[in-house]
Amino acid sequence: MAAGWKLDGRTALVTGGSRGLGYAIAQALRDRGANVAIIARDDAAVKSAASRLEGDSSSQSVLPIVADVADSESVQSALTQARDWQGRLDIVVNNAGPQLIPSSLADAEEHAVLSAFDTKLLGFLRVSQAALPLLNQEGTGSIVNVAGATAHALVPNTGVTGIVNAAVVALTSFLASEAAPKNVRVNAISPGMTKTEGWLAKNEMAAQQQGKSPEEVRASMVQMLGIRLGRWAEPSEIGAAAAFLASDDASYMTGQVLRVDGGLSKPVA
Repeated sequence: MAAGWKLDGRTALVTGGSRGLGYAIAQALRDRGANVAIIARDDAAVKSAASRLEGDSSSQSVLPIVADVADSESVQSALTQARDWQGRLDIVVNNAGPQLIPSSLADAEEHAVLSAFDTKLLGFLRVSQAALPLLNQEGTGSIVNVAGATAHALVPNTGVTGIVNAAVVALTSFLASEAAPKNVRVNAISPGMTKTEGWLAKNEMAAQQQGKSPEEVRASMVQMLGIRLGRWAEPSEIGAAAAFLASDDASYMTGQVLRVDGGLSKPVA
């Protein structure tokens, strides 16, 4: 492991860390030596996730926090708790967001759009606003936002998610500019199709409806979307990308979006 990938002594906070990409990112950060606080709304879920992340270790390197990113006071309390836990805060990963509800924009209900923006875009903003005064300003301060491939590629029936993710990309750029004088970097990752619990359940349901196996369902989506690597991502691959952006190996990167989508999006320049 390269020296820059080691996060020993640093404290990270991951929103939506009890499952899916948030859990994978928390695991990647912990595997590289960071102490990790994870946030989720469900008390039992976040405590269970923390226990699994700790495994057989007695180091108490994972802190479960119950908080709601849609509530500013809850967010402020959670960020302060994470900083006070180890006496420092180095890394914040904004991941919490709504479940994907397939729908065309033409048929999207207004309350669903507003809810998606409130949970993800405004949630990321609330967490970042609370984090900036607390993050280390000696070179280790980093915010990583989880956007999504739908910000860059037209995936059928994901319009609501796409416009929210595109807004997260813009948020990342503006925050990076404002945080630079504080010596805090702000970047984003845009994951593509990833085998999270949520997607595996959707694949299983689609497989039953179509009389196929889940693997065949995923393969057909790979073909339809033109994913150049010919497969879905493992959650650990997304976690590794987030850990890279939080590490010293990315010390000269800010305001950037890392597309971790296997070649789903196809920019020419």
